[in-house]
Amino acid sequence: MFRKSVMLNAMDSVAMLLEDGKKGDWISTINGPVKLLEDMECSHKVLLMGLHKNEPVIKYGEEIGRMKCDACIGARLDNGCVCTPSR
Repeated sequence: MFRKSVMLNAMDSVAMLLEDGKKGDWISTINGPVKLLEDMECSHKVLLMGLHKNEPVIKYGEEIGRMKCDACIGARLDNGCVCTPSR
């Protein structure tokens, strides 16, 4: 089943779910469909591409942090996976 999500910039590496999703559900993106690797609640971020440790995470065209570990396309991105810049 396809779930609603938002991705505002073609450079984004994450999309935000607009409804709850189950493992195996899909989201549509500018770059093609992405399959969810786990159950996720509304407003969680989903990786749109595989990212490696220290690579930037892009949301709405802006870097929101860097990966603490490797993660696959379709994985849920939570705060434990991302180092956010100091303000």
